[in-house]
Amino acid sequence: MPTRCAIPLAACILLAGGTSLTGAGKASVPFSTVAQSDESRLKVKAEGEGNQLTVKTEGEAVVVDVHSRSGIGSATIDLASGTAPQQIVLRLRLKGLEEFRLSYGRTVITARVSSSDSRNVGQSVAPPGGDERSITPDSPFWMEVEIVPDGAAPRIPLDEGHFEVTLPKDVLGKGRPSFSIRWIDFYR
Repeated sequence: MPTRCAIPLAACILLAGGTSLTGAGKASVPFSTVAQSDESRLKVKAEGEGNQLTVKTEGEAVVVDVHSRSGIGSATIDLASGTAPQQIVLRLRLKGLEEFRLSYGRTVITARVSSSDSRNVGQSVAPPGGDERSITPDSPFWMEVEIVPDGAAPRIPLDEGHFEVTLPKDVLGKGRPSFSIRWIDFYR
């Protein structure tokens, strides 16, 4: 039976010989595994100063909460053990979303949310061996992108709330136990 730690997660990680999830300085940030159940263990590694990721389970989904002080960053997310989660949702706590990039295998999917019309979400995919092309919601590569405000109607710059990105099911398909993300905020 695993030992429980009654002190904050960061302290438990440090006591166990791990490192914090929060970026410091210009070096890459070491990783830590945050497990919620045997079926949803993810190992996350944030890069960039002031970037922090946390992982939790909500129903059948694994939610990765991304905080980025500078508005620019990247992370690598690996399936630590067990089976892939049913759904992976990223909550990007940014004021705008100039670009979000998801890379797995040799596939790269890019999403952009217009700063003048938050309903305008553009996406493209560069599949292995293919050229980048625009995609629509009927594509298997489409990522659901939603602005979730804390209060009033969503407006960019988003002062409160977050961007919620639901990754396509293909991201952790057979033989792809990891992926990387990169984000750029308009208002950095």
